[in-house]
Amino acid sequence: MKKLCPFLMLFLIVFISCDSKKIYEKYFDNERITWNRFDEKTFQFEIEDISATYDFYIAIRHHTEVPFKYISTKFTLYTPSGEVRMLEQKIILKDNDGKLLGEGMGDLWDVIRPVREDFEFTEPGICRVEISSTMPQADLPGIMQVGLVVRKRR
Repeated sequence: MKKLCPFLMLFLIVFISCDSKKIYEKYFDNERITWNRFDEKTFQFEIEDISATYDFYIAIRHHTEVPFKYISTKFTLYTPSGEVRMLEQKIILKDNDGKLLGEGMGDLWDVIRPVREDFEFTEPGICRVEISSTMPQADLPGIMQVGLVVRKRR
């Protein structure tokens, strides 16, 4: 038992520090496993350290039978200082051969793609991000969740 205790402590320290740079992660479920074009996902979190830079990722959880190769999205960032930054981003779900990309388990697939990297804030405070679909279809079947991940870069 004495030999096991230091190993467990080391494992816990490594496990806890694995993604210590992640400052925010949140997902929204879509009703009926369908993301409606007009269902804008809004995320809010606090920025405290303005000496750091930040990376933003859009996360999509989808069903294996998703009928799209990619999803076009609009990413809008509202900074604490009042700046607004908008980006159009394609989230690729399948390669050219139709093979699903990302991490899969059974019928569920997770795709996490960078959308804005190395972003610097000029003021601390509440940051808001809105993510919406810009696909021509009103409903995107097979899209179970839409999420945002924010990590400190430096």
